[in-house]
Amino acid sequence: MMKLINTPQKLKIERREWYERLQYDISPLFQPAPYDAQIAHRLTALDDSPLAVQLFASVAERLSDYAYWFFLGVCWVQYTGWSKLELWKELFSSNRPHRKSCLMKPTELRLFKKLPKVVHCYRVHRPGETDWISYTLDFDTALKFAAIRGVSTIHEYRIPRKRLCCLFLRRHEYEVLCINKKDAILHKVIEKEPLHA
Repeated sequence: MMKLINTPQKLKIERREWYERLQYDISPLFQPAPYDAQIAHRLTALDDSPLAVQLFASVAERLSDYAYWFFLGVCWVQYTGWSKLELWKELFSSNRPHRKSCLMKPTELRLFKKLPKVVHCYRVHRPGETDWISYTLDFDTALKFAAIRGVSTIHEYRIPRKRLCCLFLRRHEYEVLCINKKDAILHKVIEKEPLHA
């Protein structure tokens, strides 16, 4: 069983090997539907491509509520890259029901509910970045992104849990999404030695 460790500076989720089990972690709201299955097949063919979210956006109206949220989460986890942030923000802001219980896998939802009321998050900004929605709960993940992006600063934020859209564990990043960056209060900037991938 995964445990949350809450310290003043960060929150860690133990037993990273447990991620492999998430592929079998299905929401009880799942209901098979022929159209949803067709779209799932088409999206699978576009894994790791920015075309997946474009296809998703073009067919979203016809999807069941479960498929809308589940496929959106899969598209985000499979590919975010340099795709258009405004499109992601629009899609994640939908007023469809069951957002949290379908967007997250049951394990992710259970751990999301255990997050403190104010969550400590980290963001490694790309040079010149002016908008974003993704943060990590894990400082080691932030260090990894600093190395990848070749930057020496990590921004630590405080975000009310009620302003977070979801928690994703599937990329080993302890990732949370906050659609409106104004809901994230900058706590401090951590200076590190320049890191290079």
